[in-house]
Amino acid sequence: MRQQECLASGVNRDLALAPLRIWIVGNLAVVQPLVGYGAQINALDSIDELYRELAIVPCDMVLIDTNLLHEDLASTVAHLRRRDDLGVVLLVDPATPEAVAEGLWAGADACLPQRPSVDVLAAKLYSLRQRLPGEAVQVMETEALAGITGWSLETDGWDLRAPGGKLLALTESERAFLALLFSTPTETVARERLIPVLTDQPWSFDPHRIEVLVHRLRNRVRAATGHTLPVRAVRGSGYRLTL
Repeated sequence: MRQQECLASGVNRDLALAPLRIWIVGNLAVVQPLVGYGAQINALDSIDELYRELAIVPCDMVLIDTNLLHEDLASTVAHLRRRDDLGVVLLVDPATPEAVAEGLWAGADACLPQRPSVDVLAAKLYSLRQRLPGEAVQVMETEALAGITGWSLETDGWDLRAPGGKLLALTESERAFLALLFSTPTETVARERLIPVLTDQPWSFDPHRIEVLVHRLRNRVRAATGHTLPVRAVRGSGYRLTL
């Protein structure tokens, strides 16, 4: 087990990537060790699947094995770079420096070998997170979340951990709802932002269903953990975490 220690910057390695959502188009084994740094991970089989997932649930960083690309590298990176809060890292064959150059010219944040050292990968992603919008606030909120409140999302967001360590398995709707709130812990999340992550037919979605979801989730959390869900309804706006 890696010993908990502070980096020269004073950052605990075991929380260095918490609560970043890091997705890979490629081999899950490449990012699996990042769970030990606090990251939430997910693996996808193709760029098309990545695009579909991003339209429903956002992530913070995406790693792409360029061997799996079936379209132009530059256009792929350009499409992803439309989101200025998304980190893009390419995993390329180190024997082909032209691929590295092409990826960087296209706007990727970094290029790494397809089987990078775990420590190098974690350090590179930690360095990248410092440049993403809102990360300074997110780091402070993460430390509060992990070190003080004890509330966190685990198992790729499918489990809610309460203070004391008890877990509650979430439904798909509950997972999507909490993932958005945990990703913006200092903000009130408007109902207009919540609806698209809860349904693929937002035009016919009844907003009162969010109230029902939150009511049921509060009851389930209290019954399973003995704690009160730290979510507050903001009149006329939406919902926010109250950590």
